[in-house]
Amino acid sequence: MSYAKYTKKRITKKQRAFIDMYVYEDLNQSQCAFKAGYKHPEIIANRLLHNENYKHVQEKIRDLQARQRQRYEITFEKVASDLKTIRDAALADGSFGAAVTAELGRAKLAGLMVDRKEVKYGKIDQMDRKEVEARLRNLMEQNKIGNVEKNVTPEPEVIEHDGFEEDGFEQDDDEVEPGVVVDEEDGDEEDGEEE
Repeated sequence: MSYAKYTKKRITKKQRAFIDMYVYEDLNQSQCAFKAGYKHPEIIANRLLHNENYKHVQEKIRDLQARQRQRYEITFEKVASDLKTIRDAALADGSFGAAVTAELGRAKLAGLMVDRKEVKYGKIDQMDRKEVEARLRNLMEQNKIGNVEKNVTPEPEVIEHDGFEEDGFEQDDDEVEPGVVVDEEDGDEEDGEEE
């Protein structure tokens, strides 16, 4: 029989630092192992918390956590009981809002309700053009908005003149040669060059 089997393992300085940080500080297991001075904190933290060879560390952690719970009296049963007392007092007072809040707290504590927030769409400046158009179409369908597209191209104006009409243009009966200026006051034609 081996003598080492019956002796209780001692906690090293690094293990003690890990235990203290794990129990008393708001750090995750890897951060605790890193701050305790271990070279491979993720691996060591996992071993310290789950490996059979470190039962003495795990027992110390459980012992200190139990002391912490006792010190602050934070247990499932205590919190559930306190919320029930608050609910009953609120109902007796006629404060139904407070009673509902206390009962919701009990339901959350028991795991019957979970706060879940879901972001379906990001900000518009994070979307590309296709996503924005798809989202707009979806909103239009949900809100039963008809086709909003509008043609803003102006229609050509039709001008009638002496029985002759042409879309958007007015033309005299007599043709004018290019380079010839027509004096509109007296109707005389002048050549484009000065005399």
